[in-house]
Amino acid sequence: MGKKPKKTNKAKGAQDASRKPLAALYNLDAGTERGDAVRAVLTVQGLRVRTVSPDDLGNPVGAVMGLPGFKRTSLPYSGDVPTCEFMLLDTLPSARLNDLLAAMREAGCSVGCKAQVTPHNRLWPFATLVENVSREHEAMQG
Repeated sequence: MGKKPKKTNKAKGAQDASRKPLAALYNLDAGTERGDAVRAVLTVQGLRVRTVSPDDLGNPVGAVMGLPGFKRTSLPYSGDVPTCEFMLLDTLPSARLNDLLAAMREAGCSVGCKAQVTPHNRLWPFATLVENVSREHEAMQG
């Protein structure tokens, strides 16, 4: 009987790239000073970056993050459009999250309103998550 062929490094590398954690950014667009600064840190820290547009606000968090089993809604978002900057991260181990946040502080591009995907919030419309986190952030600041 023959041995199974080994996977090549090229295949493994392609697999690893698809597993990079994701950061979804809202109101931190590419081409803006803050958006580019945040993106640079996220990229150096090994995260993929996705821009969330106002059209995505009604979609479930799971769909925005590309989680299996979630689909984008075909209905346009009709609620209030949040104005804050927001960063949503795939769930990261504590040490990796701490390293990322420290790197963002060091680069002077911390994002006040941020969250990680949880089993609970992945079902929420993206706008609901942004609004809830924004209210919590304001309460903690004031």
